[in-house]
Parts: sequence; C-alpha cells; structure tokens
Amino acid sequence: MDSMPKRTLWWGIALSVGGALLIMFVPPLMYSIFSADGEVGQTLFSFLELVLGVVRQLVLPLGTALIAASLVMFYIRGRSQPPESDRPKRWVLPDPLERSTDG
Repeated sequence: MDSMPKRTLWWGIALSVGGALLIMFVPPLMYSIFSADGEVGQTLFSFLELVLGVVRQLVLPLGTALIAASLVMFYIRGRSQPPESDRPKRWVLPDPLERSTDG
C-alpha cells in the first residue's frame, strides 16, 4: 500500500492548522513583545512583520493545495485498480472423480 497520499494529506492538514494558528496568535504576540519605542525594536518588528506576511501568504494555500493533491492521488489510485468483478478468473480443473463419464 502506498503511503504517499496519506503523508501528503497529513502534511496538508498540519500546514493548514499551523498556518491558521500562525495567523491568529503571532501578530498579537509580536505586538505585546516588541515595543515600538526604540529604533532597534521598530526595525526588528518590521522585519518580522515582513517575514510573517510572506509565510502567511504561502503556508495556508500550500496546505490546502496538499490536501487537494492527496484527494486526487486517492482518486487516481482507486481508478487505476480494476474492480474485483473485472479481474480475470482463474481456471480450475475439476477433480477426476467429479467428471461425468460419457461413453
């Protein structure tokens, strides 16, 4: 059994949840930690705000794309395997005692 779709699904879920938590909790935490009084604090704050903006734009869409990709992989894997009814049947010869004797 291939674990690639499962791994992709779990990475997508982790990135989506992590991105949502990042969006909700990091900005208020940054505002409470860094004071904008000094020049050093303002520079660090603006740099972290820039990095957070880039991560915010990438993580959540990447997580949802990975979830969608895993669903496509599950679907393709299911379509590529033939159903049980389409499998070729194995020929089995009857026992010699079960054969009818015509003659």
